[in-house]
Amino acid sequence: MMLTKTKYSILFGICCLFLFAFIVDKQDYKLSSPDKSYTLPPTLNEISGITFLNENEIACVQDELGIIYIYNLKESKITKEYKTGLVGDYEGITLVGNTIYLLRSDGVLIEYPDFRSPNMKIKEYFLNLPSLNNEGLCYDMENYRLLIAAKIKPGKEIENKDLRYIYSFDLKTKAPNNAPIIKLDVNEIETFARKSNIPIPYRINKQTGEKVDVFNFRPSEIAVHPIDKNIYVLSSNDKLLLMIDKLGEIKNLAKLDPKVFNKPEGLSFLSDGTMLISNEAQKGKPTLLIFKYGN
Repeated sequence: MMLTKTKYSILFGICCLFLFAFIVDKQDYKLSSPDKSYTLPPTLNEISGITFLNENEIACVQDELGIIYIYNLKESKITKEYKTGLVGDYEGITLVGNTIYLLRSDGVLIEYPDFRSPNMKIKEYFLNLPSLNNEGLCYDMENYRLLIAAKIKPGKEIENKDLRYIYSFDLKTKAPNNAPIIKLDVNEIETFARKSNIPIPYRINKQTGEKVDVFNFRPSEIAVHPIDKNIYVLSSNDKLLLMIDKLGEIKNLAKLDPKVFNKPEGLSFLSDGTMLISNEAQKGKPTLLIFKYGN
């Protein structure tokens, strides 16, 4: 049977749609049901950042203590602590080779070359970022740099209230650079959320009793996907997981179930795309959730 040009075009289009749906489905994470979960010890109640070390270990950091905790996934316990003697609001942690980097919220980067060495040497980099609260830190292997996500607007100017910047730190030059490489617009993220039928939080106006929408995306962690190379940005307060490309274009946005994600603060990927998200205790217990890639 001969197909007309029109029928062929329709058939080709249907095939493309099925192929696209298959690809999207294969790349989705089942965020409502972790493939595995760990209840972390009380020591990690304030866990604020995680990074993948190897198939059995992750490194963690928590607020206010510059201590690197090594958590063994097979043994389900902390097996090692590396005390730095530093006090501060530590929010991010990432691994580059044998070097661990910690991010302090005021924009100070702490470097620990060969962190397992008994003679741990520490170096500080003052990044002089315009954002006063910075929480996200990850390694961008493809560009040999670190990415740093600011939680709040840059500077004090009211016109910047809806901007969230992502900065980079070149690991070759190690020269601080406070010029953003990506500018996220909260209004654009909100528009994408509405188009995706994601509920917008609201407050009640005390005088009128009316509902007032409140959308305030605040990045708490950042990570580069090892396979598709997209950038994932976690917003703990909003329970949102944003996916953008390297230019900052929004690719996807997911709402996280508060019953599963108590207070998501840490995000990391394994080389096969497996995603790890850690939750602070808040009113519950700190947890580590594992999500397989391509389910």
